Amino acid sequence: MTTQMRTPELAVRKPALVHRSASRRQPRDLLILIPTFVIMLVIVFPVLWMVLSSVRPANQLTEPLSWGGLFDGLTVAAYTRLFSDSNFGRYVLNSLVVSSVSTVLTVAISGVSGYALSRFRFRGRSVLLLLVLATQLLPFVVLITPIYIAFSQIRLLNSYPGLIIVYVAMTLPLATYLMMGYFDAIPRVLDEAARIDGCTTLGVIFRVIMPVALPGIVTVAVTAFIATWEEFLFATVLMTSDKLKTVQVGLAGFFGEYSTDWPVVMAAATVAAVPTIVLFAVVQRRLVAGMAAGSIKG
Repeated sequence: MTTQMRTPELAVRKPALVHRSASRRQPRDLLILIPTFVIMLVIVFPVLWMVLSSVRPANQLTEPLSWGGLFDGLTVAAYTRLFSDSNFGRYVLNSLVVSSVSTVLTVAISGVSGYALSRFRFRGRSVLLLLVLATQLLPFVVLITPIYIAFSQIRLLNSYPGLIIVYVAMTLPLATYLMMGYFDAIPRVLDEAARIDGCTTLGVIFRVIMPVALPGIVTVAVTAFIATWEEFLFATVLMTSDKLKTVQVGLAGFFGEYSTDWPVVMAAATVAAVPTIVLFAVVQRRLVAGMAAGSIKG
């Protein structure tokens, strides 16, 4: 009888307790949400200002800021001048070709080398890992002169293959280390089962291990693509022909010695940022999963 009487009381108290705990959590949630919102605003504001400056008239950019007339006279004239008065469309195409091919080669080569370093133990493996790591300690500016002299002798200046070779060499060491970490987290029994079924080593890598390590591959691909898309130094030195310039070199060319068309510069910067933003939006989930997977060792 006592149990039957207490049950309705507990049923009445439970919603009250839930409501009370929820009301206590609201101030704590605000302490997290408000700083997060401020940080997000600080991160996003420069991008929004860049896009807004690209569609505002040039005379408004040099005048004192008026919030009331911030959106007055918006126009896409800067984008029209960008693509009609320059070869910026060609620059974007050049960067897409070089970055895409470099990314594919980096993923393929780092997949094979990372698998070898992860699965095989051989004499000199530790020394090889140190050498791979040591290549990242050299500043790229030191390598400009020898690479330029070598490429001029073998006629790789002003060519896609020359810049692609440099970009693959630049991104391969880090990609190899990342892929090795992802492969370490994959059980070796998958390799053994594939070999029992008759797979060769390359078959094990590309038909069994690579699909399992897809989040890690996405991480490596995004890292390599962004590094090559944003690279400026080698592209400036090795690509002197106007029709072969990359987007970053073309963007730098809009800054004049005595005057600068700022709306066009902002329009070019906006166009240059679109591929990386789209890439992050498409692969965001797999990218986060890949970063988490690379930190776990099986």
